[in-house]
Formats: sequence, C-alpha cells, structure tokens
Amino acid sequence: MSDIVDETLREWRRSAFVWGQSDCWLSIGKYLARTGHPDVTGQFIGRYDTQEGALAIMAEHGGAAGLMALAGAVESDEPPARGDVVEVLYQQGDGQTCSIGGICTGDSVAVRLTRGMVEVRLRLVSYLRVWRGRGAA
Repeated sequence: MSDIVDETLREWRRSAFVWGQSDCWLSIGKYLARTGHPDVTGQFIGRYDTQEGALAIMAEHGGAAGLMALAGAVESDEPPARGDVVEVLYQQGDGQTCSIGGICTGDSVAVRLTRGMVEVRLRLVSYLRVWRGRGAA
C-alpha cells in the first residue's frame, strides 16, 4: 500500500529539478502541504532561478528552520521517523558544510538534487534538525 511519502518520491523521480519551481526546499514545501500544512510555496515560486537565489531567499526567511516554521512544521528532538522532514548536512567540494531538506523513508532519507533523487541510509546521514511529518503511514 502506498502512502504520501511513496507518492512524493514517485513525483520527485518523474519530474525535473528546477530552481525556483521544483527545487529541494520547494519540493519539501509541497510535501508538507500534502500532509496538511499550509502551502507556503507560492510566495517563493518564480522569485529565483539559481542556487544562489535559493540561498538568499532562505537566509531572508531564517534558513531551513524559518521556512519550516512558516509552514507550521513542528521541530522534534526525536530521531527521524517515516514521513519526517530532515535537514541533512553535507560538505561541498570546497569543504563548506551545507544542508538540504529530505524526507525520512523509515531507514533512509530521500533528498532531491539537481541531478535527481537519492536515498541514503539514515545511519550514514548527519542531520541538524527534524520536523515531524503529518499524514505519513
């Protein structure tokens, strides 16, 4: 049986990543809307078309935590569970630590990248924050 997490990941696999339209954080915003949170993505769609633009919008709104609060997502101190949104930490080629939003699939975290969607085992992921998802099975 399919749930909202499976449906979201199928959509990510089928559709293109486009900055300002269907990038990593807008995709997380659409996922949250599917789970019952307010859809706040409309105020960001079309306002940028590069990674730099996305980072500027995020900074303007308090980073990942600010965007999640805008959507009414509740931060949790518990380990991620299926359906939760996870702020995954990673290092760029220059050694700078960055973050990207992902969805916990249970034993993995799925993230949307410019080159497609990937799932990484949760035990191999470093993460900064977790927000409880709603509507996940």
